[in-house]
Amino acid sequence: MNVHLYLYYSAAGNVGKGRPINMLRRKGLNLMKKECIAMIFADGREAGLGALTDCLAKSAVFYGGSRRIMDFTLDNCRRSGIDAIGILTQDSSGGLYSCIGGDREWSSPVWGRNLFMLSPAEKAGEYGSAADALFRNTGFMEQFDPEYVCVLSGEHIYRMDYARMLDAHKKTGGDMTIAVLPAPFSEARRREILDVDEDGAILGFRETPGGTRNNLTPMGVYIFNWRALREYLSTAGKYPAARNDFCEDVVPALLNRGKRLGAYRFDGYWRNVRTVEDLWASNMDLVRDPPEFSLQEEGEKIIDSSHQPFYMIKGEGVVRRSILSGLCSVFGKVERSVLSDSVVVEEGAEVTESILMPNVYVGKNAKVHKAIVAPNARLMNDVEIGMEDGADDFVSGCLCTNGVSLIGAWVHVAEGTALQKNSHVDNGLFVSKSSSRRVSVTRAAGAAPALEMTLQGSSSD
Repeated sequence: MNVHLYLYYSAAGNVGKGRPINMLRRKGLNLMKKECIAMIFADGREAGLGALTDCLAKSAVFYGGSRRIMDFTLDNCRRSGIDAIGILTQDSSGGLYSCIGGDREWSSPVWGRNLFMLSPAEKAGEYGSAADALFRNTGFMEQFDPEYVCVLSGEHIYRMDYARMLDAHKKTGGDMTIAVLPAPFSEARRREILDVDEDGAILGFRETPGGTRNNLTPMGVYIFNWRALREYLSTAGKYPAARNDFCEDVVPALLNRGKRLGAYRFDGYWRNVRTVEDLWASNMDLVRDPPEFSLQEEGEKIIDSSHQPFYMIKGEGVVRRSILSGLCSVFGKVERSVLSDSVVVEEGAEVTESILMPNVYVGKNAKVHKAIVAPNARLMNDVEIGMEDGADDFVSGCLCTNGVSLIGAWVHVAEGTALQKNSHVDNGLFVSKSSSRRVSVTRAAGAAPALEMTLQGSSSD
């Protein structure tokens, strides 16, 4: 694995067990001067995603088949020519290593040397806030002697050229530029709204869109002049637990110091996946006709035939308006769905408007509708998920809404079991039906407590 893991960078520029950070240069790492570097927040947990983020960072959740949410931010950096990237995470678990390591593109000799996992030392404690994480890695950033720092979130789905934004930032001569996009006024009251004048200068925040010049909301992309960011961190870092909303912290602080802040308007596809329904809907955007967001630039295809390489669609198998990843085996019917690696859909099974993550097994004559099924779940013969009828034991009015169900990782749903729509089944449960039509639940034997795994092929037994 070529991804670099460094446990902790203090503001004084020390690494982990007291080794000076400049020793990294002697090991041949590419810490030369960079015009612009990127710092990515990538350790968020999202309560609204239920079982998916119980033991997995939101940025490592699967999306669009074989991808992870964080892939979009990393790919944006690659496309934009940013080749020094610090990934800020509380620890190296939570699936982040499997997200950027292993045999994935990000661990290649070319890109692996540009990624740095930045975790706090055990004795130093967890990062208290976004500003605290940046402050404690000031030494890391200083090693590149950058002119600009791009601060990003690894938890959003979008495609963007940061180089264009950087050019716009340079032209304004400002201290910080924030990428913004319009929020529907129906949603604006629950989102941050920036007050932006006719020249694109940011004046501050408004709690509601009423009385503002626009409905622009930040999208988690910030470009700083390094000097302005370093000055801000020198104060903000002293109060690490004050608040964890980076934008709400930094905008007033810089404005109060007389800094110039500008807005960069983005008009492309962007999604922040906060809930189970958000994740389901953003995946469905890929298989609409026409797609609202396309992955074809990365080589993914919307397929309607059974003649695609690396998939096996045999017998009565039918696939329509769906994405299939490598080593999928489909003997049943799949429509408007997204299948990750090594998924098996047996004869007579029907999968519609669903997301099946790696190593999911769907047995004969099973029916899965409007569901997200997490890695290594097994839905045995004649199982029904997301139907009008069935057991209501797992129906969740909070986590799963509008008919979308979530089946956790390593869940085993026994033959003939039916679960109603809006069901939420926690990781590692064994679910079976009883004569009373209710279900019995036990912890599945050998269920893994975490989702960081080496993907294996599914079997049908």
